[in-house]
Amino acid sequence: ALVLVEKGRTLHVQGTTRMDFPAWHTDIQAAAGGKGNSLRDQQLSRNDIPIIVDSCIAFITQYGLRHEGIYRKNGAKSRIKLLIEEFRKDARNVKLRIGENFIEDVTDVLKRFFR
Repeated sequence: ALVLVEKGRTLHVQGTTRMDFPAWHTDIQAAAGGKGNSLRDQQLSRNDIPIIVDSCIAFITQYGLRHEGIYRKNGAKSRIKLLIEEFRKDARNVKLRIGENFIEDVTDVLKRFFR
């Protein structure tokens, strides 16, 4: 059985064969990923904000507000590309951490999202 819970609603789904769950898992992951750049393709937070925006702003607010020119300085293209790909693949599982992510990379990801 598969149980999905979202915004106070619960859906129970019962499969008929052993192969049902892996197929559902694959389909749900594909549907949950933000494959495109448009707003409708994004994974959203509980407040209906794209997770990429929510995560980047939270990171910048926590670690970047004391950095001068944080939106003027460019990040590394390779790290930015990788971070954007991670958000598109599964935004909910991207964890921005100060030791692993650079302020400039995160601000560039946010700027590119809004372009």
